[in-house]
Amino acid sequence: MVIVFDTDILSMFAKIDEVYLLIQLFGNKAVMTPKIRDEISAPLEYGYTFPSKVLSTIKTVPLSKEAIEEYIRFQRNLNLGKGELEAIAYSKTEKCLFATNDERAREFAKSEGIQVFSLQAILKALWKKKLKSKGAVKQILDRIKTADNLAVSKEIEKGIFVD
Repeated sequence: MVIVFDTDILSMFAKIDEVYLLIQLFGNKAVMTPKIRDEISAPLEYGYTFPSKVLSTIKTVPLSKEAIEEYIRFQRNLNLGKGELEAIAYSKTEKCLFATNDERAREFAKSEGIQVFSLQAILKALWKKKLKSKGAVKQILDRIKTADNLAVSKEIEKGIFVD
């Protein structure tokens, strides 16, 4: 099944030079929408190079007429960014999974009947599918926390490493 990534998760993995893990985990079914591509590209204008890793690895999918209509309808939800709304609209109309670390985006996507993957679920899947050891995933999480200034509660962190 296709999985649509939000900017936050793509950015996290790009900043630590691990975008290829998303491809290892999801194959060529890992995609982004045009507005996500635009959001991930923005730091290039300020001299950052990490977006290039995403742009060269993750395919951008075009929106159908139905997805555009959903996106327009979703724009009433002012709590979310355009990239998130577009990714959720695409996920809904194309019956895809949606990956985000944004709690509001997760809740909105779930309310629209979309199956959602969090950063925690992705990290857990990396060791469950034996792509990385638990120790390696712990190091990846530590690197993400440092690179993205991300706070992760002990409870959530523990959940990543429980069978």
